[in-house]
Amino acid sequence: MKYEVVIVGAGPAGSTAAKFLSEKGIKVLLLDKDKFPRGKPCGGGLPVRLFKKFPYINDDFIESYSQSACAYSPTLKYKLELQRDEHILAMILREKFDYELVKLAINSGAKLIDGETAVDVKITNNSAKILLDDNTNVESEIVIGADGVWSTIAKKTGLCNNYKNICMCAFEEYKISPETLDRYLGKARTCHLHFKLNQNAGYGWVFPKKEHINIGISEFRQAIDQQKGKKNIKEKYIEYVKILKKDNVIPENLKIGRIRGAALPTRPLDKTYSERVIVCGDAAGFSNPVSGEGIFHAMQSGKIAADVITKALEKNDTSEEFLSKYQKNWYKDFGKDLKLLYRTSMIWGEGYEKFIEIIFNDKKLGELVVDTIIGKIEARKCRRMMIRRLAYLKIKDKFVKNPNKNQSN
Repeated sequence: MKYEVVIVGAGPAGSTAAKFLSEKGIKVLLLDKDKFPRGKPCGGGLPVRLFKKFPYINDDFIESYSQSACAYSPTLKYKLELQRDEHILAMILREKFDYELVKLAINSGAKLIDGETAVDVKITNNSAKILLDDNTNVESEIVIGADGVWSTIAKKTGLCNNYKNICMCAFEEYKISPETLDRYLGKARTCHLHFKLNQNAGYGWVFPKKEHINIGISEFRQAIDQQKGKKNIKEKYIEYVKILKKDNVIPENLKIGRIRGAALPTRPLDKTYSERVIVCGDAAGFSNPVSGEGIFHAMQSGKIAADVITKALEKNDTSEEFLSKYQKNWYKDFGKDLKLLYRTSMIWGEGYEKFIEIIFNDKKLGELVVDTIIGKIEARKCRRMMIRRLAYLKIKDKFVKNPNKNQSN
């Protein structure tokens, strides 16, 4: 089998790249090891800014919207409530969302082969050759690795050699009646975020959907000392569910079933391209290092990859030098934000309790942090706004503490 582009992985990154390439008349093969429709480990919270970048994502893809959120400090002493007229987060079921994206790619002209695993890739002067687990060879001009955090394509082409920068998650999605969701999480479908609960280097979430509730907890490994004894993340999940029941966030009779785990990348690869190869989405390390959300960056990287590959095929230049434009373009688009967010993610480690307390003591600061975590605003914009807000609070505090001194001046 021979194609112009073979995409390994039919998640949001791969399907998006397939859609945009196929619309240009390029012969595309979309491969995935699972049969569609299929589920995927994910909280299912989608940042609303995605709709501006991809206006074809409509209500057919979405389960529900949240217009309310509650964020909690590590000790549960402080609680920040957000209630807005516009949507704060869109909620999805990955089985449905990913399948809709795959269908868009197919309708644009891409061919899907699902249930087949790519086990190796060989790059020659003339082509990229992908070996499948049934010993079938697929040949193409360019291959896109969109096959997740443990990407075969990234490993086999030498683009990824370690997995130090990851976030571990434990979660479960429960089927719950809309009436029960209304009772506990309201018509506005309030989502809950618990920061550093029980000294965990991450946050817990409660994401209500149409007829489901997704409960999870994350641990950002780059922010903790791996040599120290740590509880199993599944144990932390069980403790979290107990706290949610005690605080009446979820029903007391909710039974924990099969807790699922997932690993998410928290830092982009140093290099995301090579001769005839580009990697996207989780395979390239593209997810929010503070929240773990990766769908936005996956789809955006897929679109950027499609743009660069279209030009490469037009010029008949699939060299490493030409494909380096991909890295320049994604870095300009969202790379600076990811770099800043990675540094910020150290807040999940030890010694930042005072800073978190300051944030929760000021509603505007708290809203900025929550908006950044849920992907409503860019990290660089948030930083500028936080610096101005902190400067204002410092000046205000000085005047409040020394009113007579300031009046005499």
